[in-house]
Amino acid sequence: MNRLIKLIAFVVAGIIVLAVAAALILPKVIDPNNYRDDISKLVYDNTGLTLTIDGPIGWSVFPWLGLSLEQVNVKGANNSELAKLGTAEVSVKLLPLLSKKVEMQTAKLMGLELNLVKDKSGKGNWEVPKKAGTQPAATETTPVETPEGTTESAPLELDIANVTVEGLVIKYDDKSTGKTYVVDQAGLETGAVRNNVPFDFNLKARIKSNEPDLTLMTGISGVLKFNLKQGTYDLKDLKISANPAVDNAETLQIVGDLNVQQKPMMVKGHLDVTQFNPGKLLKEIKIQLPPMADPKAMTQMAFKSSFTTDGKSFSAEKLDLTLDDFNIDGFFKIANLEKQDMTFQFKGNDLNLDRYLPPATEPAATKDEKSESKTEGVQSTEPPAVASGSAKELPLIPEDALRPLNIKGSLELTSLTVAKLTFNKPTVNLTALNGRQEIKLASGFYEGTIDLDGKLDVRKKGDPRIQTTADLKGINLQALAKPIPALKSIEGKVNADMNLTTNGQLQSVLTRNLNGKIDFKIDKGAFTEANFDKMVCEGIAKIRKKDLQKKDWGNATQFTNLGGSFNVRNGVASNKDLTAALTNLNLKGDGDINLVKQTLDYHVGLNISGDRSPDSDPACQVNEDYADVTWPVRCQGKLGQQECGIDTERLADTIASLAKQEVKKRLEKEIEKKAGPLKDALKGLFK
Repeated sequence: MNRLIKLIAFVVAGIIVLAVAAALILPKVIDPNNYRDDISKLVYDNTGLTLTIDGPIGWSVFPWLGLSLEQVNVKGANNSELAKLGTAEVSVKLLPLLSKKVEMQTAKLMGLELNLVKDKSGKGNWEVPKKAGTQPAATETTPVETPEGTTESAPLELDIANVTVEGLVIKYDDKSTGKTYVVDQAGLETGAVRNNVPFDFNLKARIKSNEPDLTLMTGISGVLKFNLKQGTYDLKDLKISANPAVDNAETLQIVGDLNVQQKPMMVKGHLDVTQFNPGKLLKEIKIQLPPMADPKAMTQMAFKSSFTTDGKSFSAEKLDLTLDDFNIDGFFKIANLEKQDMTFQFKGNDLNLDRYLPPATEPAATKDEKSESKTEGVQSTEPPAVASGSAKELPLIPEDALRPLNIKGSLELTSLTVAKLTFNKPTVNLTALNGRQEIKLASGFYEGTIDLDGKLDVRKKGDPRIQTTADLKGINLQALAKPIPALKSIEGKVNADMNLTTNGQLQSVLTRNLNGKIDFKIDKGAFTEANFDKMVCEGIAKIRKKDLQKKDWGNATQFTNLGGSFNVRNGVASNKDLTAALTNLNLKGDGDINLVKQTLDYHVGLNISGDRSPDSDPACQVNEDYADVTWPVRCQGKLGQQECGIDTERLADTIASLAKQEVKKRLEKEIEKKAGPLKDALKGLFK
């Protein structure tokens, strides 16, 4: 036994001596520089790329298997310069490799430059046909027994002192699109890289592009731990930053943690975008935002998220977005990433969309308005649907972004302000599929409620179509007149049903293409800018050729109820059935409201209830014979600036009716005096 042990020890010692001798002798006997052509041929046969090594090749065998290269050049398609390398140094311990352990000294890579070019046909200079040659055989690995009794390859174990990359440059030039990108000033440094042991890393680079024309300074750092056997990766304290290469630049910074599992694939983590100024950042990278009504809009943004994905679906159980003073949180899920079917549920505080819309400007005169001043009374033959808006107008509907959406979700807010209208505690349900979107809104609205169903169809490019149905109950018109000044001439609480359609992209076109019907009823209200009692009294006094004695008439006319309907055609709302019961008068009305030109032309007929005028002004006292006479009033002018007065055109009809009634009355008196028994028969002629 002792002899056997001595023999084995002698053999082992001999092997070690031979290995040491080989490590010392081989580098002196074998010069790797003699194999430049063989290395180049091997690369060419397997990749089609031409590799040349112009600098010295250095190597060592024991105890470190080391290799160093200098001045390496690679040519791609059409003999173009594809890559070049300044220096590469790698040293690996030889003996641990026998047990699949990689123990490496510092790995250095300096002066690597990649020059990627895609020609006008879309083919890259790195795409070259492989030449026929012997492919490297697959490396056999030592199988190990798993707990279940199956076999698998033993995992590779890494032990690298550190990794250093300096002077990395990547250039990309796409001749087919004209776009170019450059990554330079890039460098990577790591701590000791070991299996299942955390190590820190820091990557920095400058990124330049011509479309858009910008330069960004970027950085990625964190602490990484991986387990090659289990196929898991943990990334802690991740920090990603990017800022334009300008003085006092705004920085976009993402921080968080990630956990990645390869089989089965699963990624979990949280990523947060720290607060930054989005408006300033977009301006610095030369992305021009449209003008906004609020100069302080888009000045603060932050984002927090927690998410999971298995590569087939995505779930963000916690999302929190802050934009200026608006905050929203909830969840967002994509059940199938391929089909992009999304669901969400969010709650937020006060959202004022008007802050982000273009500032209010005076609308330019439309084509119809310009031609009207030149050709008074000539009807335009241009169909309203093709009318164009002001050159200053911007498209209101992002149809390209809306068309592919597949969404089902809900949103609850404390308040929502849009187009100067404020909705109190609105609940919005949204569905979108195949270019069709539907929004259902239930909300408090100016002391009442509103239930709205809006449908948007963006399947036809450039011509989105909108349909809106709404049910309004108890809306206070006096409160609503603050955002809609055109309503300030009337008070009360309105109930209404509406069904409207329109199409187009610009506000002026949407208004011009507006069609539908509105039914309404207003209870216990008032006309705040017109005293119809005074107008009727003025009409009577004018006929009687007397002057009014009363001075203080007030500016309003109270009514108990008012109702009717508007038929909207091409942006003009027409009404023929307005009725209202005033305190001492009955009212009927008809006319048009032109939403395109923002004008009103409305006729009102007033009937006195009783045998006297509403007030006891002697100039307008009437008897019972005039109680049912219609006294005409006309309101016209710009919406919110309209003026009301006696309708002189229709007043002639009223005067003729009164004259006819007076003649009839006198004839009846004469007949009664002279006709005797025939009076009843003759009176029938004047009925």
